[in-house]
Amino acid sequence: MPTAQALNQLEIVILGAGPAGLAVARLLHVRGVRTRVLERDADRLARTQGGSLDLGEDNGLRALAAAGLTDEFDKAARPQGQHTNYFDIEGTLLLSTDESDEDEARPEIDRLELRSLLLDSLPSGTVDWGANVTSVEKTGERWRIVLESGDTIGADLVIGADGVNSRARPAITDEAPAYTGVAFIAGEITRPLPGSYAAEVVGEGSGLVLGYDKAFLCQRNGDGSIRVYFAHRRTEDPNRTAGAAFKDPGFIRGELDREFQQWSPRMRGILDEVETTFIWWPLYTVPARQRWRQHTGLTLIGDAAHVMPPFTGQGVNMGLLDALELATALTSAEHVDVDAAISAYEGSMLARMEEAITATKAAQDILLSPEGPGALLAMASGGGDG
Repeated sequence: MPTAQALNQLEIVILGAGPAGLAVARLLHVRGVRTRVLERDADRLARTQGGSLDLGEDNGLRALAAAGLTDEFDKAARPQGQHTNYFDIEGTLLLSTDESDEDEARPEIDRLELRSLLLDSLPSGTVDWGANVTSVEKTGERWRIVLESGDTIGADLVIGADGVNSRARPAITDEAPAYTGVAFIAGEITRPLPGSYAAEVVGEGSGLVLGYDKAFLCQRNGDGSIRVYFAHRRTEDPNRTAGAAFKDPGFIRGELDREFQQWSPRMRGILDEVETTFIWWPLYTVPARQRWRQHTGLTLIGDAAHVMPPFTGQGVNMGLLDALELATALTSAEHVDVDAAISAYEGSMLARMEEAITATKAAQDILLSPEGPGALLAMASGGGDG
């Protein structure tokens, strides 16, 4: 049976220092198990980590509680971030929701804050920064992790938490993440000015402006800044890499202004409030029902296992729940060995994610509907299936 002592006889390597990877490292650490985390970023501040995340009681918050991090989370969280306003393209407020409209409390935390509190909870030296993994290969009973530098690292157990382009995923399945048909162009209003229309749209939480196959998604961060995502259905552009910055913000403003030309001038004026470079972000997903091959000494968590669009806010929550369920399985007396523990975790996770991915696709189709906001209003009034 797996125990901390037995697991510490193994070299356990986690790929990726995002929330899921760091959470499983922390959850194993509190159970007395050592791990090593490989992260391609040069350091913890190498790049922006994106906007805010809302954590649910039964998944994200439950994982942080098991990790002993509830107090740290409460200090950084913003319960008021659950407030959401919904508008049409003329700026008419259609619907407003807050925590009382939800089945559970889902306080917000900035992605950078979440990553920081997880990093600070790990022993010094747990994360190897600047370790860009290029491949993961089976060699006998062990795995060989190849880095861009040419160095290799051996492992008895590999936990792939390395996102949509996971280097570990091809060892488990041929089903690569596929483009959803929706792309984001993201920017940030770092210091909203007095009278800012974007600030009016988001309030203390989020604002969604729903058009026809298009939307603005605006989100308040803990420092008062506002992240803006211009979402639209379009064919995949292989020349644009996820996270790549547009070199000419003025050109992108002009293109977006034309694309959203049917929207009210005031709504389109949010474009002019964006102060930063615009970032390209195509959305990817995996099939709701996945087919994974038999494998040993390797598993996936978070986006590496089940990337999906952000429209239900479940991505990070499911990743944190993966971390909790995997750490629990690996240290449970129920399983005869590591591979039995992995098999139990994967069976539960894949079943759970089938429903979550299906729900996320449905939410995407409601928020970016050819009918405009009508689909959302029908659902809110009880006329839809969502």
